Amino acid sequence: MLLTSTPKHHLAVPPPLSCDTFVFVGAKTSCEDSSGTLFGKNSDRPSDENHEVIRTPSCVQYDKGDSVECTFISIPQAQETLDCILSKPCWMWGCEMGANSFGVVGGNEAVSTLLADELLSPDDGSPTKRLLGMDLLRLSLERGKSSKHALDICIELLEEYGQGGPCCKEDSDWTYENSFLFADAKEAYVLETAGISHWAWERINAGEYRNISNGISIRSNWGALSKDIQSICKENGWWDGNTKFDWKRAVGAGGRAHSNLEACGREASGKIHLEALAAKSKTLQSPPNARWYVEQMALILRDEDSGICFRDLTGFCSTGSQISWLPKSSDVDDHSHFFTAASDPILAKYKRFTFADTIRSEKDDHDSNELWNIWRSIALQKLRLTGDTLDMLSSIENDALAELDIQRKNTQNKSLSFADTVRKEIDLLQKK
Repeated sequence: MLLTSTPKHHLAVPPPLSCDTFVFVGAKTSCEDSSGTLFGKNSDRPSDENHEVIRTPSCVQYDKGDSVECTFISIPQAQETLDCILSKPCWMWGCEMGANSFGVVGGNEAVSTLLADELLSPDDGSPTKRLLGMDLLRLSLERGKSSKHALDICIELLEEYGQGGPCCKEDSDWTYENSFLFADAKEAYVLETAGISHWAWERINAGEYRNISNGISIRSNWGALSKDIQSICKENGWWDGNTKFDWKRAVGAGGRAHSNLEACGREASGKIHLEALAAKSKTLQSPPNARWYVEQMALILRDEDSGICFRDLTGFCSTGSQISWLPKSSDVDDHSHFFTAASDPILAKYKRFTFADTIRSEKDDHDSNELWNIWRSIALQKLRLTGDTLDMLSSIENDALAELDIQRKNTQNKSLSFADTVRKEIDLLQKK
């Protein structure tokens, strides 16, 4: 595919300067011979776009010929789908981040490459409706039983149906390419896309950490590439065909070397955070426990100075946030997922979900829509919460984190479910 001119990037709105996803695989803990994967993401979207946290129970009864309606198109349904917890904009089918009952977590982000114009109709320049990146993420979580399995499913769907379509309900011109981060207790993968269906992936092994921040980041350390991407880049003069293929330099910079090829901005800040976390975990007098790692990720996702946390009332803000701890254990009930179910992770607190929670109903939103709207109203009215209210909110998060403490692992005391904790926060804010 030879481009006859330099891509014009007709995309009406560039990818948001937001969204950050992190993973630390094989983080050592104080539990003998134990480690876990730490995952975190802020979903930064238009500040008035409602975000919800829903659970979609597993199903093994789909018939051949059944289809699933994604945001814009329908595709054949898998014979089996997995139990998932998903954090997502209310208006779309797909999700920004989530986890499944097989211990796989994932998040996606907007990126932009020199092949971005493939997403646009040649007739009127509008985004062609295919699978959104958020649809691809949800489908991968609903079907993938390991991070590698989820990666393979995402690639298969990308190649068969392509990506694209309006990514905002209020702006039909806004579209973008996507990057993904899939992780489980043993390993993680970054998948980056270009155009309709081109891709590259990178593996993150135990003891390694990685972050993505709205930019192409895979260099020459890719594990695999889409079939024709090297020939496309060579034809367009983005790669000489002799040197090791540098994905970012080719599809992101047209083969040119410049300072932006290195991590910068939020990506660089996120990398520094992970480096510091990994270094600190080794210098403590004793190995840290799971709670310590989750608390460190919460601090990262609440970093407003770097832009990792967005708090804009009218532009983009952190409309949802997730932290997951996946111990290297076969018992999925030991996996903990924490969601704010609200914008602004600095004020809104993390509440714990596990797949041991009782399923209340199909596609249960855990009252997260109500909580999200309450926090949005507080932000718009610029209300100041009292010290007592802030203390009680902090106690909600502290109680959720306490569930990670080793001493409480095998107690008979049944903890509050995620839905119960959301309701507790709603009741507290309504009494403020």
